[in-house]
Amino acid sequence: MNDVATEPRRSLGRRLIGGLGRGLAWAIAVLTVLIGLAFFSGPIPLGPAEDTVSVVAMLVPWLTGTLVVFGLIGIATLVYAWRARRRALATAGILAGLAASLMCAVPWAAASRDADVSWGEYFAAAPEATPDATETYATVDGQDLRVDVYEPADASGPVPAIVYVHGGGWSGGSRSESAPWQQWLADQGYAVFSIDYRLAPPPRWQDAVGDVKCALGWVRANATAYGADPAAVSLVGDSAGGHLSMMAAYTVGDPEFTPSCAVEEAPVTSVSAWFAPTDLTTLAAESDMPASAEGYLTPFLGASLDEETGRYETTSPLTHVDAEAPPTMIVQGEADRLVSLGQGAALAEALRAVGVPVTELDLAWSHHGFTGQWGSWGSQALRPAALEFLGEYSA
Repeated sequence: MNDVATEPRRSLGRRLIGGLGRGLAWAIAVLTVLIGLAFFSGPIPLGPAEDTVSVVAMLVPWLTGTLVVFGLIGIATLVYAWRARRRALATAGILAGLAASLMCAVPWAAASRDADVSWGEYFAAAPEATPDATETYATVDGQDLRVDVYEPADASGPVPAIVYVHGGGWSGGSRSESAPWQQWLADQGYAVFSIDYRLAPPPRWQDAVGDVKCALGWVRANATAYGADPAAVSLVGDSAGGHLSMMAAYTVGDPEFTPSCAVEEAPVTSVSAWFAPTDLTTLAAESDMPASAEGYLTPFLGASLDEETGRYETTSPLTHVDAEAPPTMIVQGEADRLVSLGQGAALAEALRAVGVPVTELDLAWSHHGFTGQWGSWGSQALRPAALEFLGEYSA
């Protein structure tokens, strides 16, 4: 009697577990397909949700390990559903497995055509980074502005200096967020100085540029203490930091953009801008994330484009291009949803028109902020290209 009584309960338990398993399989399949649609689709006119879709697409490279698991679950779902004659679930498994596979394989295939990349490096840990010193390079309006210094090991003489300017939409980020890159540059023989600058709000369109120039002056004055050559100082920046780097490099002596401390201005030997805006008047209009772009621009500039068009123009590196500009490296992700590929292309064209050496690196399937993932395909391609540019123009 007991065996007979417990059999329905066992059957019910198996049905519940089976139902939960199928529900989970459906959820993973649908989620994977939706992520795939966000990743491979162009801009989708969804109003406020448009930026959310782009953010999902930008996160895909960080989810590669998860996508591999989802792809395997999709294949397992297909096998189970086919045997159980659940055709709809089998179709979902096929689509999930295909979407996950393509999101992993397509960017790798595109990157491997142009650079030496590997899956081993993709999943490798970033180098440990610890600054050799942290100093205050200025105190402005009661705010200490600090610099992390990374010194090269076993340098035989003065080495080129790099001032690194972090990103964060002019309102966030920190000097330590790209520490693995700063350590790596130091390991290649450069003295690296990663700096703070004042963040918005309030509007910092002049202050932030002035802080970068102040830091440049401090680095030149203190370079020899860290084994660096004060006559060979380059700028490297990502996103908003790339924009500020170009502004500081292109406006030497401009009375509208003066250093925020008492230092002498001097030209830099080169500037590298990674996924950085070059024309603030068109940034939001050209972006697949217009709400996000405007959300960064307005606090930084203190007004909308319609309210202060001239301010947007004068705070655009493109406006300040002339024959005195330093050699420039422009790095763009071809899949960047925030800063369009046209931003870098317009600047490169303007620089070439006045005879300034310019190196363009457009990276297939790389999104905005790809350097945040140390092993990303874009990061792997960038490292040798950055060294080649710096080797030619940093000394």
